[in-house]
Amino acid sequence: KRCITNLLENALTYAGTARLSLRSAGHFFEIAVDDDGPGIPPEQYDDAFRPFRRLDAGLRSGVAGSGLGLAISRDLARSLGGDVHLSKSAMGGLRAAVRLPM
Repeated sequence: KRCITNLLENALTYAGTARLSLRSAGHFFEIAVDDDGPGIPPEQYDDAFRPFRRLDAGLRSGVAGSGLGLAISRDLARSLGGDVHLSKSAMGGLRAAVRLPM
């Protein structure tokens, strides 16, 4: 619950619209959060998972947060045998996808 809540809160903080989807893929399922926000440049995806790392300095000053949401989400997913991946969303912003074993 915390993993998905963190991803949804990020999307709703930085975007006007967010979409949650679920699909199965073999022995895994994927929960994806897509948004229409400014996104993150691909070269910063790895940095986004570092604890206390905020990438929004020039995007939204004054936004509350500690920079732990993505790090916590990835740690939780990995503790269950899965992972969290970032990519460009078809909505124009960011896609954060959690892949977990069934």
